Amino acid sequence: MTCSPPSHPIPSMLVLSNLTNLLSQILALPALHTAVLFTPAGQLVTFVSEPIRPKDEVRIIVGLSGEVWQETREQGYGMVDSELGRIVVVPVEDVERKPGSTAEEPLPLMLIALNSDESMEWTELQAKGKLVASHLARSLSKYREFLVVRKPSTPSTTSVIASPAPIRS
Repeated sequence: MTCSPPSHPIPSMLVLSNLTNLLSQILALPALHTAVLFTPAGQLVTFVSEPIRPKDEVRIIVGLSGEVWQETREQGYGMVDSELGRIVVVPVEDVERKPGSTAEEPLPLMLIALNSDESMEWTELQAKGKLVASHLARSLSKYREFLVVRKPSTPSTTSVIASPAPIRS
């Protein structure tokens, strides 16, 4: 049995090492020391950090960034000053976000979080994030249907799930 190559070649931008290399290019040591790419659902895709950080610390950045994004997404970016330093989160999206829009907008393709110390200006941190996000969006936008997890629909009524276990008395 022989394996044939996939009918659609994997675009070079979707290769994990290429994503990691792109993120490493925006680091500005020692100030901007960590860049993280993750899904809107909070799944870590890849990250770069100098010096190397424990993965648990990166997951904290992802969790905090996800919360900040949910609270500030109308602005098109989020910022927080934390114990880990300054964190800016920007969307990787293929549609232009209009600040203050109330219409249901699609989830971004991915999110990027940049973590720096206090010596980096917020505007510079945000500009770097938007630059790499726009670069990624050009490559990833044609794969939106495969990358974006749809928002779960909220049920209109509460459902009761019966347990198969017998009731104890």
